[in-house]
Formats: sequence, structure tokens, C-alpha cells
Amino acid sequence: MIRELIEKIRYFFPVLFSEEDRFIFMIVLMLIVMLPVLLCVLRHKPLVRGTALIIFAVYILGNLSFTILGREVFYPDRVPTFENYRRAFSLDYGIKEILQMLPHGPLQALQYIHIRNYTAAREVFLNILLYIPMGYLLPFIIKPMRYSILACTAVGFLCSCATEYAQLRYGLGYFQIDDIMNNTFGCLIGAILGCFLARLWRTQ
Repeated sequence: MIRELIEKIRYFFPVLFSEEDRFIFMIVLMLIVMLPVLLCVLRHKPLVRGTALIIFAVYILGNLSFTILGREVFYPDRVPTFENYRRAFSLDYGIKEILQMLPHGPLQALQYIHIRNYTAAREVFLNILLYIPMGYLLPFIIKPMRYSILACTAVGFLCSCATEYAQLRYGLGYFQIDDIMNNTFGCLIGAILGCFLARLWRTQ
């Protein structure tokens, strides 16, 4: 099963993502790998927190550059809710049937989900990836956050809503519920990893 999953990743990764996307992906991966290494090497906790804060500041600048600062002003038409999902994927069965297959293994469900539009699928995956560092880093920066995955995810949700509103208000992109959902899901993934690692770090 793992081998099949790796083969799917090896096929879709270069097809979906450009070289610039892969560079962003490598930065996120480095962030995820860097903190565990720091936790093992550096025993001075304020130094680890300070390093996480610097990484977080760089991430926020990159996030703003990608979503707001690096965009040209234009006023697009309204995009229907879940339009990216409709354009990106096609299903052999209904969503209810697909969800019922998940307990039997994700690969069994994935084989009935196909990428129909690679541009739309890229947007979905990038919006998830974009907010993983936020959820991952917050537990190391703000002490109460390390005990609440929900709080970290809520921050990601609010930041995503603010970004989408800014894009709509200043003509920098679409206001899409899809993006908010993807950003929040990405933040949730990061928060699960970050909270677990932060708690482990504090107990040692």
C-alpha cells in the first residue's frame, strides 16, 4: 500500500507543481525538519523559541508576498463556492460513498478520485501547503498554543479570512470559501505536528 502511494506521489508531484512550487515545498519541508533538529541540539529553550519566531516572521512575509503583496490589482467576477474542487477533481462515486471507503484505507478511496484540471488541483494543494507552517510554528512561539490544536487552527482560519477579505476589498484576487477551507485544513495539519512536538520538547 505504501509503495502504491509513493508511486502516485512520484507521478503527480512533477505534473502538478512547477519548479517555483517545488521550491516553496522544499522551504516548508525544511521548516518541518529544522525545528526537531534544533530541539535535539539546542537545550536553551528561549533560543529555540527565538529561532522559531524568526522563521515565523520570514514565513509571514512569504505568505503575504504570495497572497497579497506580490499581486496586481484586478477586480474578478465572483467565483462559486467549491468551484476549485468541481474543476479539479472528478469522482467515480458520490462523496458519501467515497467517505465510507476511507476506514478501509485511503488508497482504496483515492483510486476513485481523479484529477480533471491540473491548474485547479494545484491551487487546492498549494493553499493547503501554504498554511502548514503557521499551525506548525505557533505552538513554539505562543505558550498556550502548544496545548490547543483548536486554538492554532482558529488562528489560521482567521488569518485566511482576513487574507480573502483583503483580496476582495483591494482587488487582489477572488474571495473563495475553498481557499479558506484549504488554508484551515493546512493549519490543522501543521498544528497537530507542532503541538505534539512542542509538548514533547517541554517534557524533556
